[in-house]
Amino acid sequence: MTTEDLIVLKLGGSLLTDKSTAYKLREEVIKAVAAEIKECIDLGLIKSLVIVHGVGSCGHHPVLKYNLHKGFRNKDQLISMSKTQQIVNVFRKTIATTFLEEGIPINLMHASSMVVGSKMVITDYTFNSLKGFLSLGMVPLIGGDMMYDTSMGFSVCGGDQLAVILSRVAHAKQLIFATDVPGVFDKDPKLEAHAQMLREININEIEQMFAKPNETANTDASGKMRGKLLSLVSIKDKIQEDLEVVILSMNKKGVLKNYLKGQESELTKIIYN
Repeated sequence: MTTEDLIVLKLGGSLLTDKSTAYKLREEVIKAVAAEIKECIDLGLIKSLVIVHGVGSCGHHPVLKYNLHKGFRNKDQLISMSKTQQIVNVFRKTIATTFLEEGIPINLMHASSMVVGSKMVITDYTFNSLKGFLSLGMVPLIGGDMMYDTSMGFSVCGGDQLAVILSRVAHAKQLIFATDVPGVFDKDPKLEAHAQMLREININEIEQMFAKPNETANTDASGKMRGKLLSLVSIKDKIQEDLEVVILSMNKKGVLKNYLKGQESELTKIIYN
């Protein structure tokens, strides 16, 4: 693998875990995702890759249980944070092991060692090590984590935010969000049978989509996709230049491969016009 044509691939927590059940992994999905990525590498469709993963039910459950999302309050929380990190690390190791079994040279890395935030927003980072291993041909695997926060003591560092920053810092050609749904819908497709998928979303209109909460309160975009879409505003300039950003599903085999081949795929593309 080379550092040319870098792809930052964000694997959503809802894709890799069952968010309705604490600590439940979707192991068959993880295996299928790893197999398709390896196939894409072998076909030359992926030349350089960074994988960012969400933590899903392995992270959200203990974070809420121990109120870690509210930041550092007292030293009694430190053991709880350590327990949460260990739970998530078991999940990370499962992902890394599955990818390694497919023959992918995974390098497991931790965001808490690379980023600093303020009020849950990454404000400082050093990705030199990650970029170095990437240049050797390894596939860095990094995911949602707890980060040191200059305002809150510690805070949640989400995978979407990591993926967006990495796409800028590492000069990615493509930023792909792989979720458990085919793209962004006007309504939650899991609740509304007649939900319509948006094939394209103009980055210049994303902020306006959420300016009138009464009109968008029931949409999938304003709920589960809200943070993901709003995080993209910070790389509007990169999208204007040449960064390709898409949201697709890897629940179904072949969607990623077909997209990378340039074939028609069911997905949502973020455009600039």
